[in-house]
Amino acid sequence: MWQRPDLPTLLAAELTKPAMTAWGRAFAPELVYGRHAGPAREDARAAAVAVVLCWDGSEWLLPLTVRAAELSRHGGQISFPGGLIDGDETPQEAATRELAEELGVRPPLEWLGNLTPQFVYASNAWVVPCVAATTGVPDWRPSPREVERVITLRLRDLLHQPPTSPLEIIRGPLRFAAPQLRIEEHSAWGATAVMLGELRGRLLRLEEHTG
Repeated sequence: MWQRPDLPTLLAAELTKPAMTAWGRAFAPELVYGRHAGPAREDARAAAVAVVLCWDGSEWLLPLTVRAAELSRHGGQISFPGGLIDGDETPQEAATRELAEELGVRPPLEWLGNLTPQFVYASNAWVVPCVAATTGVPDWRPSPREVERVITLRLRDLLHQPPTSPLEIIRGPLRFAAPQLRIEEHSAWGATAVMLGELRGRLLRLEEHTG
């Protein structure tokens, strides 16, 4: 599946189908509020992230960011490029803008659809993961104010990565386990892992049905 040039067409059709709750839940941390499908708080802010499949000529890759450590929210964590939706922007317009602001490039994107929106309790945001594809791997120029570095997740690793022991997260007096996905030397967990879990489930379903 990760080597198919026609994956965007297949995935666009897949994204019109209901997601299996278990896909994201398998990567949800313990001790979380409505992880991650809500209900959102009444004052939750609308946000969007860009889940961009990049074709390098032989396989599909996903760029993610290591957020700058000094950011007040989710500093040092792994995330998709994204942020709050401004004014009357659509989620895809916001995701496109945030991708350019964070990674310095606005590649030609084919929008395929959305993953299940997630309520992220820590930032009080209702986040729409917008899925797109682009031919080639852009020369990312990350903004040092927001992004420490760009890391690459190969779809083959997302599909076939062996199980990894959960992280132990400490938040004040609380300790809880959080499933993780290892990407290069980093750990993706929380909302990002939940989104990746759904994408993984959809790709595996495609693989099962298309061979």
